[in-house]
Amino acid sequence: MPAPVYLFTGFLDSGKTTLIRDTLNDPNFMEEDARTLILCFEQGVTEYEPAFLESHNAYIEYLDSADELTNQRIQELDTIYHPTQVFIEWNGTEPVSEQILGHMPGFWPLVQILTTVDATTFELYINAMRQMLFEQLRYSDTIIVNRCTENSNGRSLRGNIKAINRTAQIFYEGNFGEPVKLKSGVLPFDINADVIDIKDDDYGLWYMDAMENPDKYNGKKIILRGMYAEDIKGHKQTFVLGRRAMVCCAQDTSLCGITVTGVKIWQMKKGDWFEVEGTLRTIPVDDHGTKTVVLYASRVQRYTTPPADEYVYFS
Repeated sequence: MPAPVYLFTGFLDSGKTTLIRDTLNDPNFMEEDARTLILCFEQGVTEYEPAFLESHNAYIEYLDSADELTNQRIQELDTIYHPTQVFIEWNGTEPVSEQILGHMPGFWPLVQILTTVDATTFELYINAMRQMLFEQLRYSDTIIVNRCTENSNGRSLRGNIKAINRTAQIFYEGNFGEPVKLKSGVLPFDINADVIDIKDDDYGLWYMDAMENPDKYNGKKIILRGMYAEDIKGHKQTFVLGRRAMVCCAQDTSLCGITVTGVKIWQMKKGDWFEVEGTLRTIPVDDHGTKTVVLYASRVQRYTTPPADEYVYFS
């Protein structure tokens, strides 16, 4: 039987070892007679005591670099330990190895990537070490933001993480793994206004909220400002209005864009900035219940004073 591989990433002391220990203690996750092999690429403050490993039928191997995890070494480890599952505690300063992402053998399939983030140091890392944080988050399926308090900046946390990885699930936890509801979930604009006027500094926060909660904006009148970013093939009255969020550096950005329809695009120039007023409508995008919002424009005009900093931020 294949042994599923779970990859745990995050900076040193961000909670990777604690998350692995909690997972081993979770009866809802651990099957009876499970045999776990932990491959550890760095050692933090929290340790795996021999008695803990023995009581959980778990075994540990310490490796120095991704270069050691060859197919031959994997075959040797599988022969020695016969694991039913494998947990890899990755070194947070290293990019996730291509060996792990695309070349794991069939008997050790990679099934999930989990990343731990320390809320108390997030602002420092996103500003000073964005490239490293980008490498940790870009492939994650699940992101656990720990050491949160209700006063942690939820808008900044969610917005910056989603700019890097839109599909990941995010969970906010306190010091002991308990769920935390963040005060700063309140948006900096009045969603019940007759016309919601989204200021330049708030575009990123509005965009992420609209993508995550499209039904909340169905039928709302709104004013947005952004760049004519993309054409939509086959549509002569529709374009994508948006702004770019810096993912890891100025050369690597993602578009935070919304479809605008009901406009005379032949009178507009791609790359120019526009102010658009209209009504948001929710539409389905697939057969699985996923939705998005489209802006039906009633007014479009050139935006003559675009922001000095054209990138989107989430704080």
